[in-house]
Formats: sequence, structure tokens, C-alpha cells
Amino acid sequence: MLPLKILVDENVPYADAMFAPFGEIRRFAGRRLSAAELGGAQALIVRSVTRVDHALLAGSQIKFVGSCTIGADHLDMDYLARSGIAAYTAPGCNANSVADYVISVICACSDRLEVLRQGGRVGLVGFGNVGRTVAERLARLSIDSVAYDPLLARSSDPHLSTLDEVLRCEVMSVHAPLTTGGHYPSYHMLTAKQLSGLPNGALLISAGRGGVIATHDLLALKQQRPDIHLAMDVWEGEPSVDKRLADLCLIATPHIAGYSLDGKVAGTRMIAERLAGYVADIGSGELDLPEVALPRPSIDLKAEGDNALLREAVAAVYDVCADDKRFRESLWAEDPAKQFDALRKHYPERREFAFCDYRGAGKALSAAQLNLLAALQGSK
Repeated sequence: MLPLKILVDENVPYADAMFAPFGEIRRFAGRRLSAAELGGAQALIVRSVTRVDHALLAGSQIKFVGSCTIGADHLDMDYLARSGIAAYTAPGCNANSVADYVISVICACSDRLEVLRQGGRVGLVGFGNVGRTVAERLARLSIDSVAYDPLLARSSDPHLSTLDEVLRCEVMSVHAPLTTGGHYPSYHMLTAKQLSGLPNGALLISAGRGGVIATHDLLALKQQRPDIHLAMDVWEGEPSVDKRLADLCLIATPHIAGYSLDGKVAGTRMIAERLAGYVADIGSGELDLPEVALPRPSIDLKAEGDNALLREAVAAVYDVCADDKRFRESLWAEDPAKQFDALRKHYPERREFAFCDYRGAGKALSAAQLNLLAALQGSK
């Protein structure tokens, strides 16, 4: 079957290097891909903005679909299975990136870091790869968390509890995938009535999929409980965004929580490995994939206290407020939806805390400081 003709979303990094061993690569704009553009391609590599279903693939030669993202709500998996098309996602590839986002939001919101490190809790909705990673990263920073996931038995993990328990937390972070079927569909699962039970001054972070909380419920929530702070990364109707809701947010970003360079490269590699396995399974031979080595930035730190050091270390690598500023400016453009995609396409290179080297500015960091920074990075 080799060489293949491969269509790859223009926002998939290092695709030219990782997919070159398989054959010819052609790039496309993810949200605008049409059936006419498929040509004679046998493999399609997408991100979450491309709907892959019968309307796109009927009559094509596509035999492999890979999404370099964790979610599958943009893939018609039933259709792909019926059609004999191999389909894969990249579960967990951006989990650390989303955890970095949550930590950056917490550090940017007034005294939220102090409240949490002095006995407060983060409530998580969704306890898959991302939710678990967020819980683990918070625990290393001495922040407790509790999680709600109706798809998991509560006995399977000590973090798991009820939604009521999650709603009692000072911070609530939503990481549920978007589903419309099954016993527990997540579409519009959280209502204004439920969320209005959050504690005074609570922070609600939404970094899973926009449809999990309806826009009208979030608008109603802010009307009923103006003390509740919103940090929104995902939106119903993307790339269109309700400006009224964005204006009510403490932090608003254009679906970039998982957009670290390290996370995107991990997603690319996971799908390249899946394609290599598919090629081997159909008897076309085994391929060695090239390694992608990213340089490690060095970060100088001056702060002394634990929380001040954490805030400095976080902001030096990823300051969510910069994303918030760019996004708010884009909402005043003539075509905000077009700008939403442009912000994602031209997103600045962002590294994960785990892939940076922290050091003292002018003096060596103490053992306690090094341990705290290792905890931030996800190391034991």
C-alpha cells in the first residue's frame, strides 16, 4: 500500500517529519475541508475542528483517520467502523497542557492559590486522562481535589464522589467530553440551578467541551450569582462565541488549554504510531518514525515565598492572562469567528512546565524550592 497519500490539518505540528516515511503529505484548513479535496488520499489526519462522517468520506479512498486530539465528538465512529475505516484519537496527549492551564488560571485569580493550599478543594467534573492528570498535579502542590464521573464506579478511585460534593468546592473545573447518547450524556449536563450552589466567590473553569454547559445557563448563573467567577476556554457554537458571556468572564480564552507545543507534538506522534501499526497490520512493512527533540527553555526565578515562587514559575512559562488579552481584543474584530480560528492557527509557542529548567536568578535555589518546582512540573 505504501507510499500513501496523506491529508494533514495545517495546525498539526511536525507532521512533515513524522508522516514523511509513509508517503506524500498535503495540508488542508481543518474547518473548511470538503469531500472534493480528498482526491485519492488514503489517510486523513485531523484535529477537533473537522467533522469526519459519511458526508465527508462517502466515495473516497480514505482507509485511515487519525485525530491528534483527545476527544472523538467530531468523528462519527459508528460510520467509520461500518465502513471499515480505521479510526484513532490521541487520548491523554494534552492532559499535562490542560493541567498547566488550570494551574495558571488558579495562580492568576486573586488569592485562589492561597485558599486552595490552605485546605480548599478543587472539584473536577470528568475523570478521564485529563481529570486524573489535573488531580495528580494538584496533589503534588498540596491541593486537594474531588471528582464526579458517572461513567466510573466510585469505588474505583478515592477521588471519586458525588456531584453535590464537587459543587461544594472553592474551584470547580470541568473536563468532561461531549456526548449526546448513553445513560449519562454530557451535553448541557450542568445547569444554572446546580452551579448556583457553588460557595461564595467560587471559581468555575470550563476546559473540556463547550456544550457541556449551555450558554444560557452560564448567563443565568452570572445574573443569579455575580460573585461566581468564570474562566472559560471552550464555547458553545465555536468558532462563534457569545460576547455577552465572554464579557462576564474573569478569564476567557479561545479553546487553547491543551495547545502546548509539547502536547501537540505528543498527539502527532501518537497518531503517527497508530498509522505505522495500521501499515504493518495490512502487510506493508514496518517503519521507524523520526524523533522530535524540543529544546528545554531555562527560566530564572527570584521570588522567595512558596506561593510567590509558584506564581513566578507559572507566569514565566505560561501566563493565561496573555491569552485572555488577545482573545478579548479579537472579539471586537469585524469577523470574531474568523479571528477565533486565527488565534489558534497562529498560537504562540507555549511549552509545558515539565519541559523547562528552573534556576535561581543570581543564587542557587534551595532544596525546598527545587522540590516545590518539581511538584509544579509533575515530578515526585
